[in-house]
Amino acid sequence: MLDQAMIARGMFHFAHSAAGDEITRYHLQAGIAACHCAAMEYEATDWRQILSLYDRLMEFDASPVVALNRAVAVAEVHGPKAGIDAVNAIPGVESLESYYLLHAVLGEFESRRNLARIAAGHFRKSLGMARMKTERAFLMKTARGV
Repeated sequence: MLDQAMIARGMFHFAHSAAGDEITRYHLQAGIAACHCAAMEYEATDWRQILSLYDRLMEFDASPVVALNRAVAVAEVHGPKAGIDAVNAIPGVESLESYYLLHAVLGEFESRRNLARIAAGHFRKSLGMARMKTERAFLMKTARGV
């Protein structure tokens, strides 16, 4: 359940922090979070704006994790194949090989492409890497849907 009062308070502080001429990575990260909070449901998320913010964030922080998050926005805007291409284009993507979310993201993309067998393999790999109970529960639920 969304806490609308807390979201409104956060938006108020975000708007005040945006005053001035300087944009930092923190402004961009807050903007991404604000886009997610502003959507009343997943389908209403402004993925084009989020992608634009990730494009700018990459100028400050081109880490593989930020690039992976950007790939999710790419897939939401341009489709799962574009998301896979964005993952494959990440410099140093091999450093994410032991990161469970890399495989969860790829599993989701392959699932959206109706490649259930490939998706299931990614979800199994991700599940084997996840350590927290909540992460594992979410991945098991997602993998069952494939």
